[in-house]
Amino acid sequence: MDNAFEYGGYHFTPYRKFRKGEIDRPAPNDSRPWKNDAQYAMRNMRTDFELGLFKGDRPHKRQDYSYDCFYAASGNSDCDIFRCMETGRLYVPGENELFGYKEPRSRERSDAR
Repeated sequence: MDNAFEYGGYHFTPYRKFRKGEIDRPAPNDSRPWKNDAQYAMRNMRTDFELGLFKGDRPHKRQDYSYDCFYAASGNSDCDIFRCMETGRLYVPGENELFGYKEPRSRERSDAR
């Protein structure tokens, strides 16, 4: 693929941007909406110890990670989610690590039940 790029010994391709409402939602009746928003945004993300792309000293670190360097390697892609060609998994660049991402179920499928 011509849009694939290498970072940290892995190859990635831009997958897509977040959809509207996918990582943010109003937090009704909460005096700390930032907390609910952060928890909501992270619900489909997880630390991927196997990939091991972290910033700083971490026990499972395999490669150094930088948010800015990741996007620079991507050609400054406007995507939020990337697919790793070696693992087949989706990833979201965070400030201190490359998070694993689980694609949420589509509303069409869950509404049909």
